[in-house]
Formats: sequence, C-alpha cells, structure tokens
Amino acid sequence: MPTPKPARTRPFALLVGLLGTVLVLTAATLPTPTYTGLGWKALTSNGIYSLSPDPYEVVFADATARTRLAKYFRLPAAQVTRSVGVPITVTTTIDTTPTGTCPTYHRIIVHYTHQPAGRPGISNAWPCYRINDGSAWGGHLHMDSEYWETPAWYSSDPAVNEAWRKDIATHELGHILGLDHPNTDVDRDGTVKAGECVKDSGDLKPIMCSPNRGNPLARPTTTGTGPVAYNAMTAGSFSKDFDLPGLRQLLANYTLRQG
Repeated sequence: MPTPKPARTRPFALLVGLLGTVLVLTAATLPTPTYTGLGWKALTSNGIYSLSPDPYEVVFADATARTRLAKYFRLPAAQVTRSVGVPITVTTTIDTTPTGTCPTYHRIIVHYTHQPAGRPGISNAWPCYRINDGSAWGGHLHMDSEYWETPAWYSSDPAVNEAWRKDIATHELGHILGLDHPNTDVDRDGTVKAGECVKDSGDLKPIMCSPNRGNPLARPTTTGTGPVAYNAMTAGSFSKDFDLPGLRQLLANYTLRQG
C-alpha cells in the first residue's frame, strides 16, 4: 500500500475543476483490460487500473465533515452499488488517519477543509491503489469548505449552489474509485481545453469532465432551460453514458488483469 498522491486538482468555481438485489449492467465492458473509452478514462497516472468488487465504505475525518457532507455521497454510493455492482456504504464512522497515509483497505475518508489545495475553490482527491493488482484501494477526499461557507459561491440561486455541491462530491468520489478527467480534443485544434468533453443526446457531459461537468460557471436562467436545468436534474449522478460504463469496465478489469 503506497503513500497516496493527489489526483489533479480542479477549480470548480473557476475555469482553470447492499448487499441485497443489485442491478448490474455489463453490456459496455470489453473482454480485455481497457483503460479509456467514450467519455471516461482510468486514473492510471495514480496507479489505478481496476475497481475491486469487494465493498467500500465512506467515512469522515471528523464530526463536522460527517454533518456537512454525508448526504452528498449517498446518491453516488447507491448508484455505484446498484448500477455497477460494487457495494459502497456511507457510514457514520470517524477516521483520523492523516492524508499522507492510506486508510484501511477500501475506506474512503472525506474531509471538510478550507482551501485544501491552498487556492480558492479547489477540492481534491488523494487516491491509494493496491500494489499487487492496481485496483482502487480507497483514500482521502478533501472538499473545499468554501462552497458552504460562502452562501452564493456558485450562484445567487440556492438550488444551483446545491446542485453544484452534489456534482463536485461525486466528481471527487469518482477519482477515488479510479476515474480520471476524460477531457479530449473534441474540436481537433490540437489542444485539450477545460470543459472540452463529449456530450450525450441531452447535451450532458461526463461528471468527471473538468471542470464542473464541463460547464462554465452556472448562472440562473429565467426560462429554466440550459445548463442549470439539466445540471439540477442530474446533480450528483455519474452519467449513464460515460462515467458508469467506465466504472463497469474498471470492475471488469479487476478480473481480466488477473487472467
């Protein structure tokens, strides 16, 4: 188990970031280890090539993090449990393992930290990986407390603010599970830019697209159409066309890499 290292930081306010019955969808997976696909990319730069099928748990660095942030991880945790087949449980556990040390196997520690990257508006993830198989171990996830400390951090519309908080929590969780930014040179100008990612039929980009699901800074609209509308409807969800197939392939890679 190595010392964790941070995934690339993302500015989300600036454009510079069950067990029980499980429905497992596997049609998108390929029969050989695959590390990139339409709208998704494995976090191989951090040593992660696969996602273990064993349960993961979300815990918290302190009581403040638990009170503020627990609800933001329940939706994506349930989504991965149901649609990928990897159980993730959001617990009430407090874990004080420091960021420079990997936590217990398959534990994801959530921190509520003011400017964790030393700059405004940036949250970051510190993923760990299992040395013998390159699978997502767990790690530390630092949410920038500014999103809550400043009432209108993203927008003067409270609903928009809340939608963006949900998105960034899911984005950082995606890094811990082994997903990188899938930004790509869509316009073929030779440069991969912020927000440049593929879109689905509803004009929605992967939640892992950097920054902000690939959207510019959100603004309220008078008509209820455009980015604010669809971002609110899907807030905090991994996209079914991009992020979820990527996680399913990472899960498939776990077995394929051992074959």
